[in-house]
Amino acid sequence: MAALGDRAVVQQAEALAQRGAVGQAFRLLMTAADGGDAWAAVRLAEWRMAGDVIRRDLGEARKYFGHAADLGLEAAAPVHIALLASGAGGTDRDWLRALDLLSVRAQNHPQARRQRDLLARMAIDKQGDPLTIVPSIMQHEHPRIDRLAGFMTLAECRYLIDLAVPLLQPSVVIHPRTGKFVVDPVRNARSAAFPFMIEDPVLHALNRRIAAATGTLYDQGEPLQVLCYDPGDEYKLHSDALTNELNQRTQTFLVALNEGYDGGETEFPRVGVRVRGKPGDALCFQNIAPDGRPDDLAWHAGLPVSRGRKLILSKWIRARSLDISGPPGRPF
Repeated sequence: MAALGDRAVVQQAEALAQRGAVGQAFRLLMTAADGGDAWAAVRLAEWRMAGDVIRRDLGEARKYFGHAADLGLEAAAPVHIALLASGAGGTDRDWLRALDLLSVRAQNHPQARRQRDLLARMAIDKQGDPLTIVPSIMQHEHPRIDRLAGFMTLAECRYLIDLAVPLLQPSVVIHPRTGKFVVDPVRNARSAAFPFMIEDPVLHALNRRIAAATGTLYDQGEPLQVLCYDPGDEYKLHSDALTNELNQRTQTFLVALNEGYDGGETEFPRVGVRVRGKPGDALCFQNIAPDGRPDDLAWHAGLPVSRGRKLILSKWIRARSLDISGPPGRPF
């Protein structure tokens, strides 16, 4: 394993970029990374991922995260595996390579070992797609509300809780006038999101299971979230559909992750439906009417929790694949 060395080249490149010499900074990182500088490789990967300094290129990001991992930079390995597993951004998905690297990593890393063992217990094919899906039971016809009992195992629920709890942050939204993040006035809760760069193979397999259950493609799904409600927290009456959005949120998929709390049911007051699932049970509902417009009958609420803590998986599904190509007009 190569010595990691210091971050002098990265610091120099960042200073150049701040002065507007982006081309010089980019070439400096490229030369250093290709010469075996792990820190330069991972910073180049981060720039390629973000797309705010140079052009977003997820294939190149994956390449340099892998290069940094090969050079011994521990933090780069999980991101490399995640990008291999998902094929994010149209890159060639390599699920089997991701599993091979995960298996090697599992020899020395408990978290990777836990992921490997969970995947071994999943009924999935050689590409990570589910072999079967639990049947759905219709709770309401219009809007369509379905329940899927036992969609996730208790071990999968526990894994997701353990991942999410350290990452929980107050739920925020973008203020329509200032553009700044402000506390969400509708959702009084905390949340943790898992975008594609930290979507490990277990999360990816769960996302593919959700896609199969909803009859959609993996890349139509927004990043999986975990929502946490403590006593007094709630998600007030709202619609998950978006205003003036061409790529609409057509479906919402929820999975109960725990028990030991009171209150917290999901309620659709305009159609008289109230649901509370056991850990692992899923709820899927349509947000749009047959004519494609937001369905007013699909407005729903997460009722206040009165005791204990409620944790739930939440995922929004779009009408078409999401565009994650990054900001246009960036150089290189």
